[in-house]
Amino acid sequence: MMENTLSIAQMKEAEARADQLGVSYLELMENAGAACARRYAEIADQVSRSSVVILCGNGNNGGDGLVIARILAEWGADVTVIFCKGEPATEIAKLMHQKVLSMTEIQTLDAEREPMVSLFHIKQADVIFDCIFGTGFRGEISGTIARMVGAANQSAALRIAVDIPSGMSGDSGNCSETTFRADHTFALAALKKAHAMPSSAAYCGKVACLEIGIPEEAMKGLFSSAASLSLSSLPPLLPKRNPNANKGDFGKLLIIAGRNGMGGAAMMATLAALRCGCGLTTLASVQSTVSACMPFLMEAVTLPLIETADGAVSAENIPALTRRLSVSTACVIGCGLGTDPSVRELVAAALETAKVPVVLDADGINALAGDINIVQTAKVPLILTPHPKEFSRLTGRSVDQIESNREESARSFAQAYSVILVLKGHETLIALPDGTLYRNTTGNAGMAKGGSGDVLAGMIGSFLAQGFAPDHAARLAVCLHGAAGDECARIRSEYGILARDIIEAIPLLLRKIELERDQQIRS
Repeated sequence: MMENTLSIAQMKEAEARADQLGVSYLELMENAGAACARRYAEIADQVSRSSVVILCGNGNNGGDGLVIARILAEWGADVTVIFCKGEPATEIAKLMHQKVLSMTEIQTLDAEREPMVSLFHIKQADVIFDCIFGTGFRGEISGTIARMVGAANQSAALRIAVDIPSGMSGDSGNCSETTFRADHTFALAALKKAHAMPSSAAYCGKVACLEIGIPEEAMKGLFSSAASLSLSSLPPLLPKRNPNANKGDFGKLLIIAGRNGMGGAAMMATLAALRCGCGLTTLASVQSTVSACMPFLMEAVTLPLIETADGAVSAENIPALTRRLSVSTACVIGCGLGTDPSVRELVAAALETAKVPVVLDADGINALAGDINIVQTAKVPLILTPHPKEFSRLTGRSVDQIESNREESARSFAQAYSVILVLKGHETLIALPDGTLYRNTTGNAGMAKGGSGDVLAGMIGSFLAQGFAPDHAARLAVCLHGAAGDECARIRSEYGILARDIIEAIPLLLRKIELERDQQIRS
């Protein structure tokens, strides 16, 4: 679970607070190295006379490695430090380097200048500590470092990563093509988000969280307060259908989507809405898109719209859309709608006149980027479903700033603008206007393809149209969407998933949820 993990920004905040409370960065480094040495002694057959190689970077992660080297040498181990990025560059790591240089028991090598000797020691080692990169790593490992990590991965030695395996991002869990494959990972002070991700588990091995002396007060308020969403949490959200109902009882959804050339987005949203049980789904789109999609949308109603010379939805359609919106029970706006000036007029008019819940996705969100205050004209529940780049345009904050503290970014926005925010990405967040936060645990990287977001928007709109409470609709759709993607990955692999596959998997997952719900009712 992610509730007991910290982002990299949160971990840095904890260290800064500890320093202000009197536990210096130098003390934290000493404590971290000592804790790692003690933990190694607990799992090792023996420490004295063992051959230990410590791969060090030039930052504070390398400084931790130098502390480990000093302590294990004092305990009788045969220690070799291999500098993979040159000698230490931070002030406290330099201090640790000076202590190591004073010990004749420790051999130091420079991987760049002495590659063959370094590789020999890696091959002969009983244990290899990875202290090259810290938790903030991004990109790819290459050159000499890749050679050292590759040799370590092929070694028969026990492999231990300090804090996080080099080559792995601490927040996203994304891994370089060459990433240290640890048998054990010693997480310092707290688990990082990558430690809890299934996609990165193979690189971490057994993860142990080590105390390094950060005061409890410094950690206060940093751990996640988000409730987890999983497939098992969905049955209570899916009510039984009335056997005497008709299509009108299950809602009327209006989907405004699909400029010329973007018919796929409109079709994905519409099909997903149909698969989630909406009684009547209408696709309002330009004539060219309607003509292209009609053969595939036999169960949907279509509303052809006037098209501009550039293929966009014309603002002339606002009266017709307003009339159709008045007889709908929910609306989805934005999938493949484009960024033409007329789209902003259309979104503003819809938000001002709508009397039913509205989902803004993709270009519906981009239309707000110039004036986010448009959302305050709405008198109905709004659900916004941005990915990080769209959220960046909306807020004016960089993607890095958003991703470094996704929870606070999502929560503060939802509270400030009284909307439900679905911040997409790995472990999608759902933030409610009252500050409540949900973190989804379903889904996989194979869903990172065009059309997946359109499917999610249609799913949320479908549940809204059927009368589900807005927060229930968002939670059910997000979790079900990810679970359908997981089912597709199981059958087709993460590489082979298409958005249309997710749509086809929805009914199978809904049936599974129904059966579980009925079982819970009986018991």
